[in-house]
Amino acid sequence: MTDLQDVADTTTVSREPGSGQRVFVVLNPMAGSCTADDVRNALQQHFGEDTTVDIYETTGADDEDVAEIVRREAAKGVALVGAAGGDGTVSEVAEGLIGSDIPMGIIPVGTANVFARELELPMTLDDACALLAGQYGTTKIDAMKVGDDYFILQIGIGLDSLMIRDTEREAKRRFGRAAYIWTMLTRFVGYQPVRFTIQADGQRVRPRASQVLIANGGVLGVPPFRWGPNISPDDGKINVCIVSARTALDYLGLIWHTILGQQRRDRNVRYLAAANSIVISADHPLPVQADGEILGNTPIQIQVVPHAVAVIVPQKETATEQAADRAKAAERAVAA
Repeated sequence: MTDLQDVADTTTVSREPGSGQRVFVVLNPMAGSCTADDVRNALQQHFGEDTTVDIYETTGADDEDVAEIVRREAAKGVALVGAAGGDGTVSEVAEGLIGSDIPMGIIPVGTANVFARELELPMTLDDACALLAGQYGTTKIDAMKVGDDYFILQIGIGLDSLMIRDTEREAKRRFGRAAYIWTMLTRFVGYQPVRFTIQADGQRVRPRASQVLIANGGVLGVPPFRWGPNISPDDGKINVCIVSARTALDYLGLIWHTILGQQRRDRNVRYLAAANSIVISADHPLPVQADGEILGNTPIQIQVVPHAVAVIVPQKETATEQAADRAKAAERAVAA
């Protein structure tokens, strides 16, 4: 991943008493153990009483349009929009901010929180809220458009989409990430690669694959494991990772190369990149997951939207600050 500490634009946030700033947060109450009161109290503690914190709790209803709710609230005027939940919540909030200058703050209280890990964000409620209320940097992340919807992390077809489709919501709440792993293991047994047709910016391939991942972020579950090197959410392109492993030995080799960070050396992995569009079909319909939610079945057409959303990240340290830190460290070493 690109070092976001190096590419983030520094933004100074002023919290003057009585400034009357407003923060709007979308919370998925089914995503984790935090309640709306937990999130509101943590935000209020760090922002102060002069900041209004409004929280919308998602319902999961078929006619709920979180992106439209975000657009409507953003139009009323907000300092930032928070996404408190998992990767699906982050994706919905990001869709509402496409093309906006209002930054999105991520409060990772979901099950996987892959995108927060991709951006190396604080992973606790208190630390995440402290970042949003303090001085922070921003980075402009890319997006993937499918029909009228936008996604920001990954679109997957194969073992991962079967895992997400078949993992029960109650199991996710009770067992967290272990529920996904169990479902993956049960689907893995006897699974055979499928013939795909993939076009990425005009380049056409027809591999047999057990997994096709359209990646705007490279984290594979938890760092440091990644789908591949040089996959970054803010580089203006989307990567396609094609996994053609068939046997147990193939998967063991893939796991080994992943541990070593040498995925490109594995003969069962191939990468494509696109700056404009990606089209994928399979010999028979397969489920498609997008940012952790089932989107539908193949075929699928994806449009690349570069630098679509501003996201809050830790503020980068300037060269002067880095030099000062080194000087202090040297002083402490001498004193010791």
